[in-house]
Amino acid sequence: MFSIGHRITALAAAGVLCVGTSRSGMAQMADETRTVIVDTVNVTVYRAKEPVEVPLTKAETVGRPPAAGAVRVPGFWDLQGDRMTAPRAGWVWVPGRWLTPPFRGAQWNPAHWGFADGWWSWIPGHWQKR
Repeated sequence: MFSIGHRITALAAAGVLCVGTSRSGMAQMADETRTVIVDTVNVTVYRAKEPVEVPLTKAETVGRPPAAGAVRVPGFWDLQGDRMTAPRAGWVWVPGRWLTPPFRGAQWNPAHWGFADGWWSWIPGHWQKR
């Protein structure tokens, strides 16, 4: 059996080795570390055999960008809720605003109707890679 002195010496030696390893390991990994942010968005998909015409765009006053790199997202009509079952559903005006892109190279894709699998689907505005 180890005596208490031998155990303390062994633990101290292991601690010194771990500190040295973690410092050099951190220094080597510092350039390779990347931060990844994942946003989860719940989006209701509206499907129709024929797209419903979007109302005319409202006029807006465009101010100055609040920060460098901000992108102007113009106001748009968004389809929210089922117009047949919800009393306040239908086209809702979303005012234009300045936004900071969530990642480098992101571009704003405005809300629009898209056709797939024999159906028209309302696709809300969203950020996408260029």
